[in-house]
Amino acid sequence: MKILALGAHPDDIEIFMFGLASIYKKEGNEVYTMIATDGSKGGYPGGKILSQKRKKEAIAGLKKLSKPTFLNIPDGELGEDPKHNKIIKENILNIMPDLIITHSQNDYHSDHRSLSLLTSRVVSHYVPILYCDTMMGVNFDPTFYFDITDFCLLKEEAILKHKTQDPKRFVDLFKLMNAYRAAQCNAPKGRYAEAFAFKPSFPFSDIRDILPQSLKLKPFHIHNQNGFL
Repeated sequence: MKILALGAHPDDIEIFMFGLASIYKKEGNEVYTMIATDGSKGGYPGGKILSQKRKKEAIAGLKKLSKPTFLNIPDGELGEDPKHNKIIKENILNIMPDLIITHSQNDYHSDHRSLSLLTSRVVSHYVPILYCDTMMGVNFDPTFYFDITDFCLLKEEAILKHKTQDPKRFVDLFKLMNAYRAAQCNAPKGRYAEAFAFKPSFPFSDIRDILPQSLKLKPFHIHNQNGFL
C-alpha cells in the first residue's frame, strides 16, 4: 500500500504520526511524507533563513521514512488562498495513496485545522483519511490506538533533529501524551501508543483491513472474596 503522512509544519509528522508511519514502513508499505507550509514563522527571527533550516531538519528527521515533499505554502496562512487547494490536490494525486494520515479538524493550530479541511475536501470519497492526535489530546476523541513502543527511540531521534524548535520539549510532550494513550488501553507501564480517529463516510465505512493491528485492551481483573471475577 501507499501511505501518505501529511503534516502542516516541518516537525508535525515526527511529533504526531511518526510511530504509525514507522509501523507501516516496517510492514513493507510505501510511506510518503509531505509538509504543507514552509515553517517560516516557527521561531525568531523567522523568514527565509528559518524556512531553509527547517527543511534541512525535516529531511534529517524523516530520513528513516522517506524524503519529504515540501509544498512551501506560507506558514500561518494555510487555507486562505484558493491556490492552496490546487497545490494540495495535485501533490496528493501524484502519489495516489491508499491512506492519508493528517491532522484533526479540531486541532488547536489553525494551520493544522486548515490542512485537515483542505485534505478532506480535495480527496472527497476517493481516499480514506486517518486523523492524528492533537497536542496533549485536547478536543480529540480517538477510535484507534497503535503501540509504538518499539519505535519510540526512532521517534525521539527524529524530533531532536529539529534544533530550531527547542525539540527536547516536544520529546517530553510526546512521551507524556503517548504514555497516557497507552494507559487508556490499560497497557503496562513503559508502553507508548499513538491515537487516531476515523470518521466513516461513503465508501469507507470500515478501514480496519488496511490498518496495523490496534493496541489490544488489557482487561482489568476485579477482586472479590473468592478471588478474580
